[in-house]
Amino acid sequence: MSAFPEPEIGQDVYLPSELYLSHGRDDFRGGLCRIVGISRDVVSSAEHPFVEVAERPGHWYSWQSLMDEQDRLRDEHGDRRGHPDPDRRPEFNEDWADA
Repeated sequence: MSAFPEPEIGQDVYLPSELYLSHGRDDFRGGLCRIVGISRDVVSSAEHPFVEVAERPGHWYSWQSLMDEQDRLRDEHGDRRGHPDPDRRPEFNEDWADA
């Protein structure tokens, strides 16, 4: 049994920022985001749900991991909403695998 409440569609949850060196087009600024999807099928061995948010469709986040970080993320982001923040400069969108 989880120590955290179950997620609900429409609920706001804090997400962290994610910034990339080799695919800046996917950069995301963390903050409050609205849950639009809940699944336990994202990882077959998952004991807890994963959530998808309106602000970052197609990305699934471990509910347990998010719950562990909510206090810190609330302090960091306050009332700010999460949103895509793509960096389209070529030097931050090159495939580093060939380097």
